[in-house]
Amino acid sequence: MENSLELTDEQERARKFKSEVNSYGDICRILNIDPDLEPDVSAYDEEDKEAAISMFRLWKANKVAWNGEAIDFNKYQPQHEIYCDLSDEAGSGFGFAYYRTHYVSDYTNVGARLLWPSSFIAKHIFRAMPEDFYNMMKIPDEAAYLNPKSGEINFVEEVNGYGDVCKILNIDPDLKPDVSAYDDEDKEAAISLFRLWKASKAAWNGEVLDFNNDKQEKFEVLCCLGDEDSPLGFEYVSYQFFGSCTHVGARLLWPSIAIGKHLTEVMKQDFINVMKIPKK
Repeated sequence: MENSLELTDEQERARKFKSEVNSYGDICRILNIDPDLEPDVSAYDEEDKEAAISMFRLWKANKVAWNGEAIDFNKYQPQHEIYCDLSDEAGSGFGFAYYRTHYVSDYTNVGARLLWPSSFIAKHIFRAMPEDFYNMMKIPDEAAYLNPKSGEINFVEEVNGYGDVCKILNIDPDLKPDVSAYDDEDKEAAISLFRLWKASKAAWNGEVLDFNNDKQEKFEVLCCLGDEDSPLGFEYVSYQFFGSCTHVGARLLWPSIAIGKHLTEVMKQDFINVMKIPKK
């Protein structure tokens, strides 16, 4: 008779991870990288600089969590997204709290670099790096004063590519972040995430995201990353509506279903770069 107390492979993996990782310093020790290594964020808007650094750190944590295992959207493989509450009441008034994890297969909101191999690991990394999740998920309140409205726009009609986003924001379309600090497989993803964050600013057009207002519509795009459903291994599938909770955080929420879906079409390669990790 099998020992009922014997750990499953998933539980043993989580036990080992939890015993070795309790901070970003532990992540860096395992990866043998300098914990002071950070990306150059001078190209980012002020309210996004800390978020870019934290995303860099979370991507590093993701590498340690998977420990060299390739994330495969074409077979059964446990993959979990973290779902957070960003309302002011969450986290005992901190305005941010872990809510739950969500199991995915080939459908995901966040993409490969923010998926975790078990719910145990997902919850543990949230507890070990809460400030990084906070920075990535939330936009500072003062950002409302930094992004005035650009006049009334019909986003779906006026935006047919990143160049149109830049026209709305009055920025140079050639502006992009220095990605020299990133691993090679993450460089294009970092540039594309920068571009999608800009698209989000243009889409919201100065409106402040209010996670205490359930009447304000906020949508995440849900995409299929399996090779069987699309030659590119990427396809918009559906949307999810959220009030105070989100998988992706404020910078990748959209004010309407139409805008979210439209951007997966006109900035498809950017979504692919962010959501998928190139096969080696």
